[in-house]
Amino acid sequence: MHDILAHASNYATPTQGMRYAAGIAKAFGGSLTGIFVAEPIIPPPSIGAPAAISAIYEVAAQVVEEAIRAEPAFARWACGAGLSHYRWQVATGFLAQAIAAAANWHDVLVLESGQDAPWTSVGLLGHALVTCGIPAFVVPATYTNAASMDSIAIASNDSLETVRAVHAALPLLKRARRVVLLQGRRKDSFSSIEWKPAFSIEDHLARHGVHFSTRVLEASDDDAGAAILDAAADAGSDILVMGAYGRSRLSEWVLGGATRHVLEHAALPLFLRH
Repeated sequence: MHDILAHASNYATPTQGMRYAAGIAKAFGGSLTGIFVAEPIIPPPSIGAPAAISAIYEVAAQVVEEAIRAEPAFARWACGAGLSHYRWQVATGFLAQAIAAAANWHDVLVLESGQDAPWTSVGLLGHALVTCGIPAFVVPATYTNAASMDSIAIASNDSLETVRAVHAALPLLKRARRVVLLQGRRKDSFSSIEWKPAFSIEDHLARHGVHFSTRVLEASDDDAGAAILDAAADAGSDILVMGAYGRSRLSEWVLGGATRHVLEHAALPLFLRH
């Protein structure tokens, strides 16, 4: 977990998500890349005057230039945050596609949730999570604590997404003083492969020297998200690790109910992996 990629929702002031990303990068002695994405502006059909359309594109170009000029300020802030390695990137294009392209160079992504902006909507967050190809922290904009890995909760239903999330989170879990495994209803994998003996998240954690306790969650699928958040809060968790469940339907990314609920209502940072 050395190369950290963090989405910058603006280029003027580091957001809470960016501060959290800096804390993770510092904890692991890694590097931080801040990425600002200038999405294309498509003029509405009602604006037909060439002069008006030209003005819109001039504003978009100005945003890109201002974002590029923000690099020295970002460097000063990153240096002040105790980072030795940092980079500022500006991309033009659609958000999820730009993040997925940049993710190829990084180990983990940091996104922010809960702001009144289109790029933090659950739909766009879900699209980024299931297409970026790497694990991601999602940090609520209202979360003001420093990055901490002292107490971590794992939400498990034994799905492949859960397995990927737990394995990706091992560097965090090995640093934690307390880990609690929140075991929910097991999800059918619909696999044609039968393992003897079966793989086990519990065995995997133990094999990697992660000490943990287990709490069984008795909740229906409809209530799973709320039950997970309540149990993580009861455990005093700093991070909640879980799989990000999603599927494509035409061009729309649809998240599972538990993932959507957690993204919408979490008050703590999430560590998610599709």
